[in-house]
Amino acid sequence: MNKQAVYAILTIMLIPIGILLVFSKMVGDTTETTNTAVRITTDNVAYQQIAKILVGNKGHVTLLSVIQQTKQQKKQLKKTELVLTDSHKSSLLTEIQRQHISPKMVIASDYIQASSTIKNYYLSPETTIVMAQQIVNHLSDMDPKNRDFYVESNKKFMNRINDLTTIYNNLKKKQNINYLSTDSTQNLLMSQLGYKQEANNIDKMTDKQLSDVENKLADKHIKFVLTNIHDNTENTKSLLSAAKEADIPVVTFTTFTPNNTKIWNWQLLQLKKIQKALDK
Repeated sequence: MNKQAVYAILTIMLIPIGILLVFSKMVGDTTETTNTAVRITTDNVAYQQIAKILVGNKGHVTLLSVIQQTKQQKKQLKKTELVLTDSHKSSLLTEIQRQHISPKMVIASDYIQASSTIKNYYLSPETTIVMAQQIVNHLSDMDPKNRDFYVESNKKFMNRINDLTTIYNNLKKKQNINYLSTDSTQNLLMSQLGYKQEANNIDKMTDKQLSDVENKLADKHIKFVLTNIHDNTENTKSLLSAAKEADIPVVTFTTFTPNNTKIWNWQLLQLKKIQKALDK
């Protein structure tokens, strides 16, 4: 048998081995990617939206309802590495403590100064900005090899919400703004803007208190009225009627609908309404 024949036989024999090595390498790479993906869990759609943009394909973000969680989700929760939630009173944190899990945590109330009565931290633009930065900080510590990716993701996100941060900062510069709110949902935002609420507990007002507020509306002491689209109590109707008669702008806040919009776009829409009212 000549040398060329021997070489040909050896080449044919080596081909299956080469294919096997390539396949093994491909499988190995896929397994590594799956195993190293950062597991993030949240009970809030707003934080899910933010985290997904920041983590990209380097992690997996799970939205979990503790009340309706499946057996599979319970197993996933045990493996979670980073938890995002609104406050220490959340049912998600209670469930984590019950299962004796010790993931890293980003809790909005830890970074946002507010009174103890504040709820729904996620509705505030400031929370969106702060949570994005804290998520990136934690991801960078947990997954240092991808730190540059996370930092760049946050830069792109900040560019995306530039209109939101600009109008938010401009509204904060306005001074001596008195407003009336028929709903407490946006109390955090209003306090962050530095605006003064003229009355609390609208539904519990006496006729005398209601009359005093109506006089402030007539005197233009109140710049705008803030109300929720679902507010329909008698006192609310009375005050909205007085505002209309005094030609005071009424800013109607809608409920955040995550199926139709991103939290930062929803926040921008609400701020534009306030800006329009103050420009009147």
